[in-house]
Amino acid sequence: MRVALAALILAASLGAPAAAGEVCNETSFMLDVAKAWRTPSGLAAEGWTRIAPGGCAQIGPGAETDQFLYARSTNAYLGGVREWRGSLEVCVDDTDFAFEGVADCAALGLHSRPFRRLSEAERSRAVLVELDDFGDRAEEAGLQRLLQANGYDIRLIDGFAGRRTRRQVAAFEADYGREFGADRAGLIETLHARALERNNRAGLRVCNDAAEPMAAAYARQQDDGVQVRGWWRIEPGACARLISERIEPGQTHVHVRLLDDRGERLLSGANTPFCVAPGRFINDNPEGCERLGFQLAGFRPVPAPDAETGGVTLRLTGPDFEESGP
Repeated sequence: MRVALAALILAASLGAPAAAGEVCNETSFMLDVAKAWRTPSGLAAEGWTRIAPGGCAQIGPGAETDQFLYARSTNAYLGGVREWRGSLEVCVDDTDFAFEGVADCAALGLHSRPFRRLSEAERSRAVLVELDDFGDRAEEAGLQRLLQANGYDIRLIDGFAGRRTRRQVAAFEADYGREFGADRAGLIETLHARALERNNRAGLRVCNDAAEPMAAAYARQQDDGVQVRGWWRIEPGACARLISERIEPGQTHVHVRLLDDRGERLLSGANTPFCVAPGRFINDNPEGCERLGFQLAGFRPVPAPDAETGGVTLRLTGPDFEESGP
């Protein structure tokens, strides 16, 4: 699978246009950005380019080519990943990627994300914004949000360098043991790295301590109902982060299947039914099992999350699964 993907990466690199369009981040989040564009062989796509608040990067072809854009915030922030998206599903990888003509994401172990088509004017320079239009205040707003993500007392993300922001920067520098002075990029990079480390413990992680691969899904109570989502394939010795934001006690269930030579073995104690599908899915209507391809499956409540981080790590081994029938 990886050999085939490497060949696709090489083909894309040989055929990629020399010029590139600019993408600018005027949000208060550190963003990972991907672009897609049409070629004679199908869609080409590349990602991820990380762009700091207030920064820009050259990505993809020039203005003469029809282009699509997708961006997401990193895992540094509590509250989940924010997306800048559209309606065209394009194959992407979890790590850096570049390929051309890929239509069957699952065949290469990829997943898809919804890209937005850029207007002709945006092909040369596309700007990512929030409802709060920070403009040239984006870097300061990004600094404030990262201070907040690290637990410092920032109450308003407005992009203005007030006394509270300066005090919290000084508090972080004292805690970190270094003054950054005019090195704003270094300060933001360090804050981002610390927030990633701090907030990586939030949410739900499932770790495979068995000898066979696992497939996992979750069901989560939300304000507007229950969301059920799957699947994550977890190889032996690996972990998958199913939910990235804080979870609350009693709101989350998990379904895990151990994929061994005897067939699928299900996680024991999974007695709460929710609807799942055979392939990758998101189901916001947990009672809609009559829909084509959906079926009931048992889910188990996750343990109470850590009070400080809002996180749970579920480590599973072979004995955690029911034995297959005869």
